[in-house]
Amino acid sequence: MKYLGLDIGDKRVGVACGDAEVRIATPLQVIARGTIEQDARALAQIAREYDAAHLIVGLPRNMDGTQGAQANAVIAYAQNIARALDLPLTLWDERLTTVEATRRTHETGARGKKSRRNLDAIAAAVILQDFLDSQLGQATEDTGDTEGVGKDEAFFAS
Repeated sequence: MKYLGLDIGDKRVGVACGDAEVRIATPLQVIARGTIEQDARALAQIAREYDAAHLIVGLPRNMDGTQGAQANAVIAYAQNIARALDLPLTLWDERLTTVEATRRTHETGARGKKSRRNLDAIAAAVILQDFLDSQLGQATEDTGDTEGVGKDEAFFAS
């Protein structure tokens, strides 16, 4: 199965793709947020291009694990996008992914505006990679169920 990973911010959405078979997430691009319809069209085009069958969206929890206003906004946005794309949705804990994405970007030597330009896509790849890695561990447990995996519960939009 192929996945589309999203890191949703107020102004931008980082997009990554990944494949359950090879278990590698790759940053794709960053789209500027517009209306939900504009964003859905842009994301639908990317989903078609990469043959994505499932959305993995970073859920910005507080460090104590609670959900604040930003998490609630991301949930509402993600549900709308999932419905528009007619794809199942899994919300995945994204705590510290921006820190990890920044570290990875700096390791490549990128700094300044150039590094910030791709940061959201890299964060989306970190979120998606974490999800894919959790599925590998789960497969060895032979459960076959994606609910309750890894750091966060799975959420499926209908």
